[in-house]
Amino acid sequence: MNDFFLANGRSISVLIGESEIAVQQFKMYNLDEWFPAAITLKTFLEKKDYSDEILTELFTSHGPQVLHLMQIATSLPQADLIQGAATDEQGFKLLLKTILEVNTAYFKEPKPRQRAKSGEQQSSWFNAFQFLVAQGHQHSEIMQMSYGCFINYLKAAQKVYLDDNKLHANVIRAAHHSDKKGFEKFQSELTKH
Repeated sequence: MNDFFLANGRSISVLIGESEIAVQQFKMYNLDEWFPAAITLKTFLEKKDYSDEILTELFTSHGPQVLHLMQIATSLPQADLIQGAATDEQGFKLLLKTILEVNTAYFKEPKPRQRAKSGEQQSSWFNAFQFLVAQGHQHSEIMQMSYGCFINYLKAAQKVYLDDNKLHANVIRAAHHSDKKGFEKFQSELTKH
């Protein structure tokens, strides 16, 4: 899925039998509803593809979690999903694969590097939200973002923040190590860009 798909929170429609089913991206506002089931599936699917055999094994091993995520992503009742699995196995697998692909920002997300030292407080979702708010986003906007959009905005905001800090460090260094004329030249170069 591309950046515009994520940023707009778009869905993908899948034709299963004669029914067109909209598959939604997971949103931040209901993270508590989808995350517990999604982490189970993500762990199972680690370093695996979405082949029919893997999807069958996934449903056999974690059926309740699969159905729960499918219900969230499609807004279909679980009874309809169970009936679909029983009557149209290939259509059910296509729907499951589409849900995983639409939400690939979560399911294929690399594991974060552990940098916390002992005694250091771990980062929380509130830290990530506050960082985006400090960068100009509003809480209501963040909660309506899909997970993929949220992660990409967070990465972009972190990059801008680090770039700004590098610029400030260079300005301080230039001011400290140059004479007045040299520093004025440095400042004029900055304003050209």
